[in-house]
Parts: sequence; C-alpha cells; structure tokens
Amino acid sequence: MGGSSTGFGFRVGIGYDVHRLVKGRKLILGGEKIDHPTGLLGHSDADVLTHAVMSAILGAMAAGSLGDHFPDTDPQYKDIRSIDLLERVRILMEELGYEVCNVDTMVICDQPRLGKYVEKIKMNLGEALRVPIECVSVKATSTEGLGFTGTGEGIAAQAVVLLRNPIELDEADNRDKKIRKTKTRKSELPPPLPKIKPGEYKHVIARTDGASDPNPGPSGIGIVFETVDGIEIGKVAEYIGENTNNQAEYKAAIMAATIAKSWGVEKIRLVTDSQLMEKQLKGSYKVKNPGILNLYRELMTLLIGFKAWDVKYVGREENEAADRLSKLALKKRG
Repeated sequence: MGGSSTGFGFRVGIGYDVHRLVKGRKLILGGEKIDHPTGLLGHSDADVLTHAVMSAILGAMAAGSLGDHFPDTDPQYKDIRSIDLLERVRILMEELGYEVCNVDTMVICDQPRLGKYVEKIKMNLGEALRVPIECVSVKATSTEGLGFTGTGEGIAAQAVVLLRNPIELDEADNRDKKIRKTKTRKSELPPPLPKIKPGEYKHVIARTDGASDPNPGPSGIGIVFETVDGIEIGKVAEYIGENTNNQAEYKAAIMAATIAKSWGVEKIRLVTDSQLMEKQLKGSYKVKNPGILNLYRELMTLLIGFKAWDVKYVGREENEAADRLSKLALKKRG
C-alpha cells in the first residue's frame, strides 16, 4: 500500500456520507459550527462533510473505510471533533507516501444556507490537510424539497480527492528519461565529507531529504552542506534500512545536525521538502505519530544545542540535489 510498488503516481478517491438532523445537537460542517436549530446525530460530532473527505482519502489509498479506523463502538471517539480525525487520516496518508493535490466537495441540503460559511470551512479543511485553501473546493446544493435532504431530515455530503505520490512520479519520470537517453551516465556515491576544523564554519545550510521504496521500506538519506553564500561544503548519501518516508526525513535532518555539531557550527538552517517536518519543528503542528515522536525529540535536542537554528520548507524541485542523493543511496544499497 503506497510506495512505488503500486506503479501509480496519482490516486483518486470518492467519499459519501449521510447523517440525520435532530434537536439538541450542534451542527458542525467542515469543522465549522453552523447556526441552525438542529444538528447531526452520530457517535462523533457527525461532521458529514469531513467524514466524506476522510472516506475519499482512505478510498484513494485503498486503506479501508472510516469505520475500520474509527469505529462508532469505541468510546474514545464519542463526540470527538471530526476535523481532528481528518488530521489523523492525513498523517496516515503521509506515512504511506501520498500528498493531497486537491479536494472537491458538495454538501447536499435545502437548509441551512451555507454561503457565508464556505470560506471558513475551506480554511478548516485546508489547515487539517496542510494544503493551500486554493486546493479545497466546498460547494452546496439543494434538492428542491425532494428527499430527506429537502425535508430537513438529514444532510448528505460527497467528496472527491486527488492524491499524488512524489516518489512514484519521480521514479516514473526517471524511467522515461532513461528510455529516451542513448547513453547513460554512471551515478557514483559522493566522496567522504572533507575534514573540517572545529569552528571553520560558523553558519551552514543543510539541504536534507529522505526516501523510502516502497513506503515504508528500504530507505536512503541525502544531505548537501553549503555555506551561507551557497558554496558547497560536502555531500552525504547513506542507506539507513527500513523506514517510512517521514522517518527517513527526520533521520536525514538528525544526521545533518549531528555532523554540523561535530564541526563546531554555531548556526544551522535545515532545508527540507517535508512540509510536515517543517511545521512540526516550528511548533505549528503537534507530533502525534509514535513512530516519529522519538525522532522529533532527538532532533530538537540537537537543534537547541546550536546558538541559532531554523528550518525552511521548499518544493521538491528546489531540493533536487538532496533528493537525488537519497535515491542514489537506495540504489547503491547492499
């Protein structure tokens, strides 16, 4: 599940959910409280829109149903915020190597009218999925008084998501390039890092990346050390055994910080194409996955030992050098 073994770079999923409207319940849609005399009945907050989005993501990954992951017989999910459950689904999605391209949703009800809530709902979903608001579409439609949504008995929601697996797409692109080439250039692991005198560099930039094939599976990390002026100091490409993509990203950053510390570096900037790791290190998203928590703590312990540190997220194309090294480490393993 996930990883390049599937042979697909893009996955599409569809989600649908329905809940009954009753008195004495708050109406929550897309994580937003809606002013209405009735609310949706369910074990959780019964956020029918968020449930449809979660169902679509799980379907795209062929990862089971919403009930498989969050059964309504489990007391821990009683009245839980569905928008929090969406974050858990996103973490699972990232662990399997996927990221969201876009989400298109439809809420089906005659009442209430949702126009004034749409932007807030889009923001809630975008924040939970860690995607720009431009990647989230929220629409509402009525059934002109027909059916249970027309009579006010319940609300239905549909969602379609498009996921992508960057590693699979990169590997497919690399295969195409190899086919087009008449001559291939042999890829070699970089030479050992140069010997650095303690204090020779006060401030370094470390471009890091981790890759797993499949995800989870055999993993490699790549690091490119640079001066603040962009002059390359040295490179690392190392095979690190079985990991998830996110674990590999953290281990690359840990190795970079450890090496920089041994050089007597005072300031370090980590550059990564893992938006999740950047947000976790900056404290805007709490680390909940137990497989990541210890790595997060180890990295933070290293970073606070520097006089100054920061982390910067960049797109994969801007981190191409470290990305290439991590894949080279995988290719050269054993």
